[in-house]
Amino acid sequence: MKVAILETDILRDTLKPTYVGYGRMFQQLFDRVGADWEMPIFSVIQGEYPETIDDFDAYLITGSKHDAFADDDWIVRLREYSQQLFAAGKPMLGICFGHQLLAHALGGRAERAGSGWGLGVMHYQLDEQPGFIDSADDVSLLVSHRDQVTALPPGAKPLLSSHFCPMAAFFIPDQVLCFQGHPEFSKDYEQALLEYRENDVSAEQMKRIRASLDDVHQGERIGLWMKRFLEQASRAPLQH
Repeated sequence: MKVAILETDILRDTLKPTYVGYGRMFQQLFDRVGADWEMPIFSVIQGEYPETIDDFDAYLITGSKHDAFADDDWIVRLREYSQQLFAAGKPMLGICFGHQLLAHALGGRAERAGSGWGLGVMHYQLDEQPGFIDSADDVSLLVSHRDQVTALPPGAKPLLSSHFCPMAAFFIPDQVLCFQGHPEFSKDYEQALLEYRENDVSAEQMKRIRASLDDVHQGERIGLWMKRFLEQASRAPLQH
């Protein structure tokens, strides 16, 4: 399978010496879950795209510090491109910014959340049990967001939810699978990101957030879900 990773951010200069970019994080995650796929990275924030839509079997949109509902030229272009991919029947994965952008582009809504920043490890209940998941057990994932999906696009089904983030994951059968959390993150990287959020939450909140990093992060579990989803989607008849 050939999967294009559409990378929507550039690491902060202070993080570049220690960490790889988001696209590479996904390559490493899929390697760990046994997906022996061709997964080149396209920096869409810098205008890089595949030559044609049909060059790839599926597409993945990464996380970003930017707002998926903003009107920056590159974000508008990516929303339009996502609509073209959907119309062409291409399976798509979206993570954090990608989750929000796909919801927004496909007829739902993403916006700044009144509940503020979600950081650390968060826990979600399963709302559906489609064939690509392993069990109905709750899910725990590293998160870093203050925007949320607030309305699902037509045809979408809720997958994960919590009191803090009611639409933490959704899917459109055989075509779209999105998560607000970051299965590709490591706890070390999350810890590094928290240094930039010290002024965004209270000291008491930050203490609880840092304590949550002792909880299990199930990134590889979600990596397997994404792998199975794309495998199933590749065998499904074209929907559009």
